[in-house]
Amino acid sequence: VSDRILGVSASTALDIRLPAASGFSDGQYFTIKDEAGNANTNTITIKTTGADEIDGRTSVVLESPYAAINIYSNGTDKFFIY
Repeated sequence: VSDRILGVSASTALDIRLPAASGFSDGQYFTIKDEAGNANTNTITIKTTGADEIDGRTSVVLESPYAAINIYSNGTDKFFIY
């Protein structure tokens, strides 16, 4: 919950499960980045917990080389991409 950057260097497709949005402060943000540049072959799927959503969805997939996503929480039940 206190980390701001999550660098991913995956050699296989993987899932990242976010903690509940309620565990973050309103406006708290972080970045998930494909540091290996191989998300086009090893996708990185970011999933929510419970009924939480990321811009109305329960998951987001990074599938381009060196892709990154910036996400912030409303501190209750949602994450937003910015």
